[in-house]
Amino acid sequence: MQLSEPVGTLTVGGDDPRSVAPSFANFVGISHVGSEVQLEFIFLDINQIAQQIQRVQAGASGDAEMHGKTVAKVVVPVESFLQLKDHVSKVFERLEAAREAQHQKTAAERGYGHQR
Repeated sequence: MQLSEPVGTLTVGGDDPRSVAPSFANFVGISHVGSEVQLEFIFLDINQIAQQIQRVQAGASGDAEMHGKTVAKVVVPVESFLQLKDHVSKVFERLEAAREAQHQKTAAERGYGHQR
């Protein structure tokens, strides 16, 4: 039997998030080859970044190669990854709206008391 239209939504749950120790990553790499997409979550110590900024401020080249610790590597079939597009777009929209609201609040707070 071949279905031409979606007939329902499959919801998949994982382990209880409270039972899994969180890993922190401050960089995410995304690549794809063939029929798979790979997401690599990397933790890079911010001291490395701070030292590079200081070198650049002292006149060194801005080019650098830094190595962090891969905390997770996830390989997903392309079809599964494509299903995330609408959801991820909505998350980005909400994050951007929240960031804009925070910027406006911060700007208003800076102006408080300086108006005549």
